[in-house]
Amino acid sequence: MLAWVSGFGCDDTTEPETTTPPPAITDADATAPDAGAVIVEDAPREAGVRLDAFKKPVAPLPAFVPGTMRELVFEVRIAEKKALHVPVVRVFADTRLSERSNADLRLRWSPTRVVLPVTDGADEAFLEKFEGALAPSDPPTAHALEGDGWGAVAALPWPVTDDPHIASIAGGLQLAMSHVVLPTPPEGLSPGATWTIEREVQVFGIPAWERIEAEAKKIDGDQLELRAKVVFESADPIEPVTALGTQAMAVDGKASLHARYDLAAGLPIDMQLKGSLGLQSADGKTTPIKIELRADENYMAQPDPRVTLTGELTDGSLVVGKVPPGTKVWFNKGKRPVSEEGDFVIGFGRDAPPRALLAFSFEDGPPVRRILHVADRTFEPEAIDGLPEAFVHPDKETKRALGKSRKRIEKVRRKSSTVAFYRDGFIWPAKGRITSTYGRKRILNGEEKGPHWGVDIAGRVGSPVRAPAAGVVVFAEQDVPLSGNLVIIDHGHGVTSSFLHLQKIKVSVGDEVKQGQTIATLGNTGRSTGPHLDWRMNLGDTRIDPQLLVPPR
Repeated sequence: MLAWVSGFGCDDTTEPETTTPPPAITDADATAPDAGAVIVEDAPREAGVRLDAFKKPVAPLPAFVPGTMRELVFEVRIAEKKALHVPVVRVFADTRLSERSNADLRLRWSPTRVVLPVTDGADEAFLEKFEGALAPSDPPTAHALEGDGWGAVAALPWPVTDDPHIASIAGGLQLAMSHVVLPTPPEGLSPGATWTIEREVQVFGIPAWERIEAEAKKIDGDQLELRAKVVFESADPIEPVTALGTQAMAVDGKASLHARYDLAAGLPIDMQLKGSLGLQSADGKTTPIKIELRADENYMAQPDPRVTLTGELTDGSLVVGKVPPGTKVWFNKGKRPVSEEGDFVIGFGRDAPPRALLAFSFEDGPPVRRILHVADRTFEPEAIDGLPEAFVHPDKETKRALGKSRKRIEKVRRKSSTVAFYRDGFIWPAKGRITSTYGRKRILNGEEKGPHWGVDIAGRVGSPVRAPAAGVVVFAEQDVPLSGNLVIIDHGHGVTSSFLHLQKIKVSVGDEVKQGQTIATLGNTGRSTGPHLDWRMNLGDTRIDPQLLVPPR
């Protein structure tokens, strides 16, 4: 977020300075704005920013530290008639705001890699050409992106191409860049304050006026969260230009802007601009376009030194964290338990969203929000034929029993231990050949069923099954529908291991077990096609891939 400061600037070589502590925001009753609150008159075709209203007296915002580097992940999604106009593109780029003044701003932008996460149905030759055109140089080239003082990027020198698809992505990136930096009133802000920005921008090569009606939702230390209504209106008439495959001469549209900015770095923690545009041609026809543009920090590129995260950020992963004792932790807006020593854990399901929210409050300070990027995984289907009919289509009685047992198990998982047994890591619970893995959709006798949630380890009936980590036994029963003889161990903070198809159970509910302790023997009970152990893991209701937590075989 660009805090509006007259005549402030620096060159690209400026080193980061220590950020001064943000001034406290007074919790006084709402008062009328100062006489100097309005800095431009309400003129619809004059660039400026004005403070509209506030519920609490405004206070100066934290000091800007020029040149602070952040890796930002830009995502461009453009759709026409519910179909993607071009493939979704994510560009990872080292970014820093190095200069700003009333007249100019300067961003340094160095693309490091390009990812196309959605390619279903696209021609392979097109995708190869597309990725080749977008791929940054090695080493990445730093581009100076200059713009006006209102935060609108005037040009995007990368990529340079005549390909209309690449040009569409470049236009989306340019529009996203224009919202990486936004001005705020010089007086400062308070939660609930509203302000309006009027400025000129380029919308896929078409000059337009943009009005942003913003509200400060939260101010947490150096972080400002805002929501805004955005309106695009065409500027003076122009000759038709090629925009998103259309010969357009005007554009209008509406969007919503939701973002949180790091005020010291002048860059977003996360930013989303989502809305609809109408491209108008000379004959009066309008082509409707939907856009979703994002710019999110990549927290793992510059993690907080007070935080340690161990584990892969990918679908099905469990990540173990460590923070100073007394720190509060939130994951995707849900509060996570933290041990007295500062241990906590987070997890991602099989089809996790590409970004996740992680927040901390150190020493009872304001919440600090961070964005994690989650890598996609591909899970190949698994076909099993020749199964008995009861394995594929359980009868009504089995379905009722299965529903009851699932409810009991869900209840057990909600009562997790407060001891972080998981922090000492995991080992394989049995020896044997891996015959099936996590996440694979099963096709049983030609019918597609749900994913397999565990790791199958083939072995000899009666061979030992050992606790992969210390914990407390919370479930130990025979003849559970489909699962057979089943044991569940609670490893703390919602992390559980389930062991299916056992022969003999050698522990009881309430037993505290050590890592490597024998808890059962491998068997062939329940819905099983041969002797094996099905080892599954959960973090609460989230299914975790156990194989990501143990050494490779």
